[in-house]
Amino acid sequence: MLAFLLTVAGESNREKIEYIYNKYHDDMIRFARHRLKSAGLNSYEVDAEDVVQNAFLKIVKYIDAIDLSRPEKQLKAYVFSIVANETKNVIADREAFDNIDTYFESLSDEDFFAKLQIHIRYDDVVEKIKGLDEKYSITLFLYYVQKTDVKTIAKIMGIAEKTVYTRLERGKRLLLDAASREKKS
Repeated sequence: MLAFLLTVAGESNREKIEYIYNKYHDDMIRFARHRLKSAGLNSYEVDAEDVVQNAFLKIVKYIDAIDLSRPEKQLKAYVFSIVANETKNVIADREAFDNIDTYFESLSDEDFFAKLQIHIRYDDVVEKIKGLDEKYSITLFLYYVQKTDVKTIAKIMGIAEKTVYTRLERGKRLLLDAASREKKS
């Protein structure tokens, strides 16, 4: 992940990103795991990784506002406030999904199973996206899962918008090829 963050951050901010990553990454993971586990999430290990990845994407996005000459406590508070917010987002998403029973109570069995299959397929697709080569996986994840627009993805990744479109197209082809290979086996 550090290599990706360094390429996204640009030359002038690489030292900041590397410093923050080396100084706080492990503590960020532990903090996120603790908060997620305390909230009762069974998938807290995996979710903590996602939380920290999202936190670093936000840090990179606002890296110009970070001044390393300020007191260490301020930087640490800033970094961990981002992790705390990302953790809250994951917990809120899970709680919304946990309330699915009340949502589906008024549905017929046929509608319930149709909607449930959509959720299961969505989760499968997200896992397949995460398994792609990093340049495609990050692009697809940002675009389809996090609903980030192409212009923002280009800025985050430090690439041209046309390159984002190309990666989206190639990533989709890779996913379809993998799905067809699985279907044949």
